[in-house]
Amino acid sequence: MPENNAEKAEDKSIITDILARLDRIPWFSWHLGIFLIIFFGGILEGYTISLGGVILGALIKQFKLGTFYASLLTPLFLTGALIGSFYFGSLSDKIGRKKTFVITLTMITAGSLIAAFSFNYYLLALGGVTAATGAEGEVVVSNTILTEFANPKNRGLTVTSGNTLAFDIGTVIASVVAYISIMTLPSNLGWRTVFFFVLLLSIFVFLARLKLPESVRFLIKNNKLEEAEKTVSIIEKRYEEKTGKKLSPVTPEKVILSTKKGSKNYMLLFKKYPKRAVLASILNFTEVWPYYAAFSIIPVILTKFFGVSASNVSLALIYITVAGVLGLFLMSFMLDLIGRRKTIIISYSIAAILLFTTGFITPFLNLFSFLALLTILYFWVYTAAGVLYPQVAEMFPTEIRSTAIGTATGIGRLGGIIGPIILAIILMSYSYLESVELIFIISALVVALGAISEGLLGPELRGKRLESIL
Repeated sequence: MPENNAEKAEDKSIITDILARLDRIPWFSWHLGIFLIIFFGGILEGYTISLGGVILGALIKQFKLGTFYASLLTPLFLTGALIGSFYFGSLSDKIGRKKTFVITLTMITAGSLIAAFSFNYYLLALGGVTAATGAEGEVVVSNTILTEFANPKNRGLTVTSGNTLAFDIGTVIASVVAYISIMTLPSNLGWRTVFFFVLLLSIFVFLARLKLPESVRFLIKNNKLEEAEKTVSIIEKRYEEKTGKKLSPVTPEKVILSTKKGSKNYMLLFKKYPKRAVLASILNFTEVWPYYAAFSIIPVILTKFFGVSASNVSLALIYITVAGVLGLFLMSFMLDLIGRRKTIIISYSIAAILLFTTGFITPFLNLFSFLALLTILYFWVYTAAGVLYPQVAEMFPTEIRSTAIGTATGIGRLGGIIGPIILAIILMSYSYLESVELIFIISALVVALGAISEGLLGPELRGKRLESIL
């Protein structure tokens, strides 16, 4: 008897025009406001998670770290990110996007303070892991809420630039702040200042978030129609006042209400959408591997083999990340022009080819040539790391969207944890020529797997309303 009741509960639905009304509102200043709120949160996320890499040169000197412990710091941060992905993804589907943001922002602030006042490697790692846990929860929820508010016609560009591009800009800012701080301040204070900067970003993001409404799709799925109606009515009124145009009427549609909560979301995800869950996980894993190698292995290569100073390591990362941000920005337009599948396949394939090329020729390059090659390479690595997110968010229904993004992102973070450890072992086990060649060739094979998986399993969802996809 209880099982039958559960089945009926799962079939509970309503007829409403709220979502159709939301989706037919063209982009205007209200959308821009939501975009900017999430955008600046994305900067905070990227800044926080990349800290282990951008100050790594200074930490090697401060704590006299060997190759293994130096290479381990970014994977430790990513372990926190993995936990944050799974936990906060599921929590967001349970309590809402806006409430989850409060918790994640608190963790970022607390963890950064612990790291800033740390007096040994282990306390630093604890603070970094705590901050990264909150930051990755932010990544998941930001991706979710942008997808649910964006107009279907430009959802690819909106989600990529508002979340992933902002994340990458955050990594650039982290590199710049690290470079200036380490160059101009005493060695024991420079890297701590980089963590203190998180406080300024956190305060700004918190104040901006006060104006962020709850996701209309989350509200409707949880039968909070009055609040959803109020939000959409406000947006419609503002649009008509701003533009002087009258919005066209829409046809009401059937919407299934959420009944799955907590761990049951994972059962629904893997039972009903196994292929999409696998694809989302593979795409995340294969892009994270080379992405975070830039913040863990490359600083070690520059320091140990090229003799680059700590401050100049941060400067080198600035060039790499700026090139990556440019690549992602340019290719994000392609998501709505040529589609998700083509953009993802092209980005992953070019990144894989360049990684192969880098592996073969890097041992014979000088420092300038090596950095120039890395700049070109990470133009495409960053692009691959960003263009998958609109598709991942679109592939799943509202009641498990955040859970699905969190699961895929969490599994993907294993690439950032396992990759640097394996690559660090290679660095310690082989000669310079052999180790560098192996590092880039293995990374190329990983990224190539992402391109192949998208070609075999990737759905084309460009311009479709979320409710029409499933």
